[in-house]
Amino acid sequence: MYIFFLVLVLAAVLLERYSMKNALRGVSHESEPSSSTVEPDEHFTVTARITNSSRRIVPFLKVQESVPRELTVHASEVRLTPPEESVFGADASARISYSLYLLPRQRVTRRFEASLPARGRYFLRGATLYGGDFLGLSDTVGYYNATTEIVVVPRELPSPPLDEALGGFLGDISVRRFIMEDPVLTLGFREYTGSEPQKMISWAQSARSGQLMVKKYDYTLELTVTVLLNVEQEGQTPDSELTERCFSLARTVCQRLEDMHIKYGFITNATAAGALSLWSSVGDGLGGRHFTSILEGLGRATYDSTEPLAAMLERAAHAAETGRSHVLITPEPSAACAAGVRRLETATGGRVFAVYASEVE
Repeated sequence: MYIFFLVLVLAAVLLERYSMKNALRGVSHESEPSSSTVEPDEHFTVTARITNSSRRIVPFLKVQESVPRELTVHASEVRLTPPEESVFGADASARISYSLYLLPRQRVTRRFEASLPARGRYFLRGATLYGGDFLGLSDTVGYYNATTEIVVVPRELPSPPLDEALGGFLGDISVRRFIMEDPVLTLGFREYTGSEPQKMISWAQSARSGQLMVKKYDYTLELTVTVLLNVEQEGQTPDSELTERCFSLARTVCQRLEDMHIKYGFITNATAAGALSLWSSVGDGLGGRHFTSILEGLGRATYDSTEPLAAMLERAAHAAETGRSHVLITPEPSAACAAGVRRLETATGGRVFAVYASEVE
């Protein structure tokens, strides 16, 4: 009897030591959003996958996922612990906690709806896993660090006066170009991209080549503009509210150009945190991919400027062909801004439509 009891105790001790040492062996965690670029307050899905690649049962596993503190969860069954209630301090991520068990070679997938309220970059930073031992006396902790990015783009800023003024500006330069240039001067043909109006399609050339082709006019006949975004506020600390309004105005102007099927380029002196180190200039384009690339840059943008407004306008003048018009978005009017606009108009022979964030509600 005593021998059996000793053998039982010894087996329990060995199993306990083994379970403590291997509680998380073969267990992995990964999480990702359904979209890496979202609108403010847009619902998206966060998917977490916990995998047991070993041949043993994991009887108890506690998971604490690190999510942005600003995240709103739209699922009643998900438990969200705010940073101020955790041991990580007020600046730490919020936590989503749950428990489960895993069978051998099993993968558990959990999904929940969430949203983020404001423009910026946010991160899913992995999870902390607690694996229980054989006797349930202690936990083994594993840290599964990750940096999965979610970019929230700026909100559109509806403004009927701005829409009316911008429409008048674009209509005016379109009429002037039509009057001044020969509207039937065709330089050649190029492949149809889907963004051109159907009236530009050359059906005869399309029949010859076997694919849709559009007429390529002299550049002075195709209405193109450049959107200029300035975040520098000369001689003062950047006003975050005005700068955020500039980002929203830039998104709104680009949206209107998309709606009107007008090709546009983009130049800015705003820094872009993350992967878009060359975001300071985006070439002429139109369509979803072009618009999304600018939106993502606006979502990543910071309040720091890479160069003064005058230098940015000088860069725009060097890049522009004769007659090109520009839409300038800047925090507020100033003498330096007015002088820079005059120099840009003189250098290009085109017009500049200035939008001041301080004057737009």
